[in-house]
Amino acid sequence: MNKLVLLLVDGLRADTARDYLGYVQALNEAGRAHWSNLRCELPSLSRPLYATVLNGRTPLDHGILGNVQAGQRCGSTVFDDLAAAGRSSAVAAYHWVFELLTGAVFDPLAHRETALPQLGIEAARWYWEDDYPDSHLLADAEALRLAHAPDFLFVHPMGLDLAGHRHGGESTGYSFAARKLDMVLAQALPRWHAAGYDLLLTSDHGMHADHWHGGPLPVERDVPLVWLPHQGGAEAPAGWPATQTGIRGFVAQRLGCA
Repeated sequence: MNKLVLLLVDGLRADTARDYLGYVQALNEAGRAHWSNLRCELPSLSRPLYATVLNGRTPLDHGILGNVQAGQRCGSTVFDDLAAAGRSSAVAAYHWVFELLTGAVFDPLAHRETALPQLGIEAARWYWEDDYPDSHLLADAEALRLAHAPDFLFVHPMGLDLAGHRHGGESTGYSFAARKLDMVLAQALPRWHAAGYDLLLTSDHGMHADHWHGGPLPVERDVPLVWLPHQGGAEAPAGWPATQTGIRGFVAQRLGCA
């Protein structure tokens, strides 16, 4: 039975991924990955695009159009698909994802490790500070995997987005954040692969040199979409998404829910 990790790297440009994720590129060059790009939906902002990745609709369709809509639920998501099929999930993600899934305003003191069993999310660790290190988040994700062995693990690190807002999308600080993530992924991914998990790596949006995103420029919209199966292979799997709205269906299909 297939198992899957979805790594949604916040604010990772497609060209930055190709230039600075050396470990991931090593797998690609060895024929153990399928690498492509997606153009994210508009507006190229975080909260709207978290919703798009999870529920398969554009921001204009699901109605999450900015980053200030705290406590607004985004509607049904891939977690509903998985729960209906009896598949289990775990989440290590930013608190906006909690709000999109529940429609509740996140309370750090109450919700830090709140599971969402109605969505099949058996365990979760939510963070709320943008400077929460990616290394810590991937360690959180691995702890959840080891404790609960979910069929689907959703992991959402913020380091690239933070570095881009601080330093710009063509800065040393931004590229170094990508290098750091790659080094942590080189520790985590072999463990995930050994346990039979495939990895889908993508991003919500890119990052402009002016420290921001939200518009239609390629540097703000072009993001990586990388398939790293545990058994290797560089072929695009069946149902490979051509748009960001297709990620929900692809995950559901891989896990036998569609």
